[in-house]
Amino acid sequence: MKRTIATLTIFATAVTVPLVAHASRSQSISLTFTMHSTSATTATGNWTSSSDLAVLSGKSGTVVQTTKITGKGKGKGKKVGQIVHGRKVVTASDGTFVLEFRGGLKPTGALTSEVNGRFVLKKGTNAYKGLHASGRIHATLDSTSGSITAVYTGKGHAEGG
Repeated sequence: MKRTIATLTIFATAVTVPLVAHASRSQSISLTFTMHSTSATTATGNWTSSSDLAVLSGKSGTVVQTTKITGKGKGKGKKVGQIVHGRKVVTASDGTFVLEFRGGLKPTGALTSEVNGRFVLKKGTNAYKGLHASGRIHATLDSTSGSITAVYTGKGHAEGG
């Protein structure tokens, strides 16, 4: 009886292990966003990818960004000024994914500023379903023209077979 149970357990394990989805190994990602402010809290534009991760490699499309600026925050125990909280809905011909980001807003000139912080890729559809990523952001903002350029770099992986 014990031998039969042990044999069934081994058989069941051998059958179910290949059915478990595996995540691809984490690879570097680099996304560049070129946008224009459409209001105080929104921007639209385009994006390109020069990522090592196959699902993002060479991709491009459109982006819609929404933001909220909050009061003073802390970074490494020091006040860092205003904090930008945002969400990007990123669309390509083969699907959509959502990025959430947060970073400190720092003036760099009379009408220019930059944001440095972190992002997380929250969810994706179609080709981007099961895509996970996180990393750093650096964005420059020009209040005169309304232009925003943001570079997101980090690591990502795709779940699946």
